[in-house]
Amino acid sequence: MKLSDSLKKYFKMIKPLDFLIVLSLILLSFAPLIIFSYQEQSRQTVGRQIILTAVISHAGKVVRRIQLTDHKGITKYRFTNGEAFNDVVATGKKIKIVEANCPDQICVNHASIDRAGESIVCLPHKLIVEIRSSNGKNTGGLVN
Repeated sequence: MKLSDSLKKYFKMIKPLDFLIVLSLILLSFAPLIIFSYQEQSRQTVGRQIILTAVISHAGKVVRRIQLTDHKGITKYRFTNGEAFNDVVATGKKIKIVEANCPDQICVNHASIDRAGESIVCLPHKLIVEIRSSNGKNTGGLVN
């Protein structure tokens, strides 16, 4: 018996309605995803506006807060601790460490951040720049 003969026999067993049932079940499996994403989106837009704030902290203590939601222009902040310094710049709705005198420069080479839950860390200076949202969630909250 050839391979094509066995395929013909298999396709004879499947009725056109079977394809329709399988296709409808596959499409129906995406219904919860669509419903829940729609509910989450409507909850965020109907409720209060999510406010994103950049929190700059040193050794666990908050030293500065910069609100990023509706932020326009440039806000500069220089953190100093003895001879150690970090220059933090909020441009528009993004924030970045642009200059530091730490030896590894990882914090300076880090990309700008603009979403809740993102952070830039300077380990030698024990400085953290993180974005927090007003609703307490670390996902979503993208600044438009």
